[in-house]
Order: sequence, then structure tokens, then C-alpha cells
Amino acid sequence: MILQSFPPAEELRPFVCGYLYGRSAFAAPQVLPTIPRGVPALMIILPGAGGAPLEFLQPMQSGPLTAGAYLMGQATECWLLKVGATQAYMVALRPVALPALGLVTADYTDSVVKLDGLLPECRFLMDELAAQISQLGQLTVLDAFLKRLFRNATARPDEVHGAMHRIFQTQGQVKIGQLAQQERISPRSLTRKFTDLVGLSPKQYAHVIRFQAVMHYLLRTHNAPWLDVVHRFGYYDQSHFIKDFQHFTGRPPTLYLAADRDFDGRFIQVVAAL
Repeated sequence: MILQSFPPAEELRPFVCGYLYGRSAFAAPQVLPTIPRGVPALMIILPGAGGAPLEFLQPMQSGPLTAGAYLMGQATECWLLKVGATQAYMVALRPVALPALGLVTADYTDSVVKLDGLLPECRFLMDELAAQISQLGQLTVLDAFLKRLFRNATARPDEVHGAMHRIFQTQGQVKIGQLAQQERISPRSLTRKFTDLVGLSPKQYAHVIRFQAVMHYLLRTHNAPWLDVVHRFGYYDQSHFIKDFQHFTGRPPTLYLAADRDFDGRFIQVVAAL
């Protein structure tokens, strides 16, 4: 599988983390676990790969996803993706991107939906991409599309942004009560506003961000002792860490890390721009 990551245009950075391009040439479809991203994303499946279409098997059964543009909501657990010979772009959005477009992020958690039913602006996107003969041309089209999409959007800092920043800053090791006190809002109000905007509750988001920090650490620190991970990231004990790891990857850590995890590792690098 070929994977490449690209930064967005500077003016898109309030809403877009980055792009990930993937091309697979599996002789037979493979089932790949993908960890929660901590952000919603757009997935653009390009035509002409000649293989079996993509298909999500867990937690939702998406059915075959043919060439087109899709919205991928926030994930609360490991998603299983069936991949054949496929070419696709993934646009990692910031958590505030969907509300800026008038969409409620929580409505799309753990789901994949066709984008043209939500955003009429994308109706010509696939034709514009198909007309390009180079990757640079495709990236230029994506940048132009996203600039049109977000041209009137604004991201206004509020207590949710402050709580998100604190969660990311602490690698998810912060309590909801501490966040509420910092933002001078009740825990109940913060949870409601946060869930609507981000698509996950503060506790779920902190859970995901902590695990992404764990994965980032493991990908750059080979053969790290499990007890080091337990203490560094605030797990109760080793069994708590292993249970958490299996929830987010579908596999125990030793088995998962023995396989090729380039897809998850590259996506984590893109999301790290948050």
C-alpha cells in the first residue's frame, strides 16, 4: 500500500488538518483495522482502480462504497475496513469543521454517508478530479473545492475550543471537572456543547487523544516496555492498557505492532497538526 500525506493551503488550516493519499493493489481484498482519528474526515474514492470497492464492516456495515465523496464521522472504536485495489484521498478535518458548515457533528459519529446528499457544493468534485492527469492537479482541485466550501465559514473560540486544546495539551490525561472549572461552565453544559460540536463527549475525546498519543509514542519508540507506557500515559495497570489497546485496534498490542501499521501511523502524523 502506498501512502502519502500533504498539508492543506494555509487559509484552510482553521478547518483542515491535512490530506492523506492511499493506493492499494491487493490481489484479494484485505480487512484492515483503523484506529479512531479524533477528527471527522472526507473520503474521496477515485474511479478506475479496477478492484473491489471499499467497505466498512465494523461498527457499521456500509455496503460497498464506489467512486465518490463520503463524510466519515468521529469514531469511538476500531473500524474494520475491507480494501481491494483502490485509490482514495482522505481529508482530515478539524473537529470544528462540520459545525462551520451548518452540520451537527454528533449526528455522524460512527457512520459514513455520501457527501453529495449533505453538501450540494461537491456535485462537480468527482468530474473535476477525473479531468486531472497528475496528483498535483488533483490536490489543486481539492484545495479549490475546500476553499469554496469554507469561504464563508468562521471558527469562533469558545469554551469547547478551550477544552479541546487542554485535552490535546495533556494527551487526554485530564478530568471533565477540571475542564469545566477551567472554562467556567458546568460539567453538564460543557459535555452537551462539546458533544454537539466535536461528535464525542469530552471523556470519549480524551480517551481517543490519549490513545493516539500512545500510538505516536509506540511508533517512534520501538520495543517500549508496556510498564513504561502504563506509567507515561496514566493507565491503572498493564491489563487496563491492553484492554484499551484492543478496544481501539481490535488486536492486542504485540500482535498489532508486529504487523505493518503504516496507514494508522501516517494518519496519526496528519492529525498531529491539530
